[in-house]
Amino acid sequence: MIGGVPYRVWANRILAGSAVLYALVFVGQFYITATWYDALYWLVQSALIGSVADWFAVTALFRKPLGFPYHTALIPRNKERMISGLVNLIETRLLTLEQCQRALQSVKFLPYIDGYIKSDRGRQYIRKALRSLLHLVWHSKSEKEWAQWGAEKLRYFLHRQSITGPLQQFLTDICRTNKHETTIIKGLVLLQEALDKPQVLFWLTNTIDREIQARKENLLSAILIGASESFDIINARDMAMAMLRELYMILERWKQPGSTERLVWMQQWLEPLQELAYNSSVSQTIDRVWQRWIDEQDWESILESYVCPYIHNVIHMSDKEDTFAEGTPVNVLERSLQDLWDVYSKNPELQAKLENMCQHMASYVLVRSHALLGVIVRQVLGSLSTEKFIYFIESKVEDDLSWIRINGALVGAVCGLGAWSFLHFIYEPLLALWGL
Repeated sequence: MIGGVPYRVWANRILAGSAVLYALVFVGQFYITATWYDALYWLVQSALIGSVADWFAVTALFRKPLGFPYHTALIPRNKERMISGLVNLIETRLLTLEQCQRALQSVKFLPYIDGYIKSDRGRQYIRKALRSLLHLVWHSKSEKEWAQWGAEKLRYFLHRQSITGPLQQFLTDICRTNKHETTIIKGLVLLQEALDKPQVLFWLTNTIDREIQARKENLLSAILIGASESFDIINARDMAMAMLRELYMILERWKQPGSTERLVWMQQWLEPLQELAYNSSVSQTIDRVWQRWIDEQDWESILESYVCPYIHNVIHMSDKEDTFAEGTPVNVLERSLQDLWDVYSKNPELQAKLENMCQHMASYVLVRSHALLGVIVRQVLGSLSTEKFIYFIESKVEDDLSWIRINGALVGAVCGLGAWSFLHFIYEPLLALWGL
């Protein structure tokens, strides 16, 4: 540009200006006969001829100037040949397989990968990929199937665990420090509520009654116990109610904060609890109860009713496009992956492996797809219309072509002035000298 004006506009202005100036000079020659005017006429005339000639030549490359059909529109006429030449140039000179391989060997992929993973765009893409993966995995089974699968894995895991050790540690900690007093009090309240249930009284009554009946070992004991029952001296229900009442009162005293009775009782249990792990019979009994409890639980129903709906809601928390709320599995997984990448990407051995893997992958893609370069160039350029193809070429060399036109006018003017000077100062004096 010159003064913010494109070169093409300047070339057109020079062509139009030289045409207007030539018209004025042409008319003026009939009125002005001075020598300088002849020089001006030659200069303007030659500038116009140079401008027109170069305009015609430049325009003829792409179009038909003034509709002239012969040897014009050279580039559109030779479109296919130019495309073939460009493809051949790319395949044999500019982007040969060997040149591409040498350039590929100098590329370091890890900085690009690291930059992309840590960029906002890369993190957004990772979140979308994780969201799609979570949906794919979750919807691969129904909630009932997931509950069955989870119950099977949970049973397998729990069966391999012994409850004795953790239970011993927990109870010992409670008895020694009393730091779980709030939890203990809540447990005592729940135990009191359980004792109030009719099923407990019924069970205890039956247990006492069975024990009473078991004591009737001979005729004498049977007569004595039977008489006591007849006179209501021995009453299983009353005994059960008295035991429950006494136990309820004990629990009532124990659930008071800082209860001395409870603390003393807990201290008395420290030694038996510490020896629990060494008592194989007790440990085995506790573990058998634990194993039986595991088998009796309907884990499928529990997981399907409570866990699966929760997982479903959590997975679908970030279903809105490009929206990932904090705390969702997608964000948690993405941050975890970022942390893992920060740690392992600094490992020199891993860096070398990743770089080597990327080089092999890129080299494989290059070898397999290098032949497509020419095909792609041919298809892209061949699909362009004539006008678009002209624009594609012309836009790349427009400034240079405009300078050709500008230089044509300048060179034409200089040549015209030079020709007039030769004729006026050399040729005509020689003719006069020779008498011609």
